Amino acid sequence: MSGPDALLRLTGDLGLPGDAGDRDRSVLGGKAVGLAALLRAGAAIPDTWVVPVGAAPTSAALARLTAVAPRWAVRSSATVEDGTGLSYAGLFRSELDVPAEKVADAIAAVRASAHSGRVAAYRERTIAGPLDVEMAVLLQPFRPPVRSGLWLGRGPGRGRLEWTEGSGETLVSGAVTPAWEEWTPEGRTAGSERDAWECGGQPVGAACAMVQEALGVPADLEFAQLEETLVWLQFRPMTAALGEAPAERAAQPGDRRTDQPADERGQRLVRGIAASGGLATARGLRLRDVDDPRWEPGAVLLTEHTDPDWVPLMAEAAALVTAEGGMLCHAAIVARELGVPCVTGVGAAALARLGSGRPLAVDGSAGTVAVL
Repeated sequence: MSGPDALLRLTGDLGLPGDAGDRDRSVLGGKAVGLAALLRAGAAIPDTWVVPVGAAPTSAALARLTAVAPRWAVRSSATVEDGTGLSYAGLFRSELDVPAEKVADAIAAVRASAHSGRVAAYRERTIAGPLDVEMAVLLQPFRPPVRSGLWLGRGPGRGRLEWTEGSGETLVSGAVTPAWEEWTPEGRTAGSERDAWECGGQPVGAACAMVQEALGVPADLEFAQLEETLVWLQFRPMTAALGEAPAERAAQPGDRRTDQPADERGQRLVRGIAASGGLATARGLRLRDVDDPRWEPGAVLLTEHTDPDWVPLMAEAAALVTAEGGMLCHAAIVARELGVPCVTGVGAAALARLGSGRPLAVDGSAGTVAVL
């Protein structure tokens, strides 16, 4: 497909209507289907164009985007992405803050990520049999956000909110340990900050719960604050339950990053964020590079934070422990789908102590790591 039909507008009066549904996944990809669901729920999304699977926009069509915005976000929308069973969270490439004249190159790079080794490793662990992956691409004018947030639903009116200042890339990649809040139908029940995050005079957690209610399912949401407005960037149904909210008090900075005595036998316990449930006992192995030849399948993988290139190692690990990151970053989502216990946000000093080579007992449900 080439020509005008190769670049379709999801928002506004032209191109695709907002009623695109799962039946259109093979053409528009999962992320576009999720954005259409947000539109139907009454949520504000960025102005969005879709390059359908197999389409080739003309140079003239792409050049016309220059008049819309000087810089663009070029995002994946794979046919397997953001499904009800598997998320493929973070496994495909997206490019942010792309100059308009470089959009064609960014589209090619996003498409190429459909056939990466990390995608193959994830598919091997989570599904049986071959499955073709095709890639549509989303184009959105890029605006730097004031704050970026994630929400994972636990049930009606309930969920976990995490956020960071500025771009959401550090948040979803797990490069930072975010601020967080827990929400129930009664409102905010716990959080790392004294006050709830508000935007436009409304608590953001309450806004997430309202969008989730309109969507009708526990939701995995990504969004950004632009000045005093929330813009919703992604919706996928929850693919793995978070479980019950941990009994966390309003924490002070560093509370979860100190070793504490675990019992009279002298074990030491590191506390982090309970990111993926389960128990595992194995030797801890600290890696700074995904290509480190010291890696041993079946070890507890210790690292500052992970990006999607770590998925092949995550699939082989007994458990995953990171210095940074929260409960909603891509590594945590993928760990839950892989069934790998995961504790995030333990801090750099604690991670160094865990990397002594001694056996570790990881409790992903409690968010603890004991040195045995």
